[in-house]
Amino acid sequence: MTPRMYVSALVQYSSASSSFSSNARFRWEYIPGSELFIVYNEGRDTLPVHRIELENRGFIVKINRLIRF
Repeated sequence: MTPRMYVSALVQYSSASSSFSSNARFRWEYIPGSELFIVYNEGRDTLPVHRIELENRGFIVKINRLIRF
């Protein structure tokens, strides 16, 4: 890990819809102004009787590069 790397996570529960969601994000500024993001999202319904149902899941990779003129 370097000072230009950042990891964050968020976990939420909604009692109104009985759903649980989580989000984890990794950010790396590999050169000043240029970044790589890796994000994982997941949502689950906690209401089913037998087990917790997976509602959605996502894995996203984004890279941007600063081009100076």
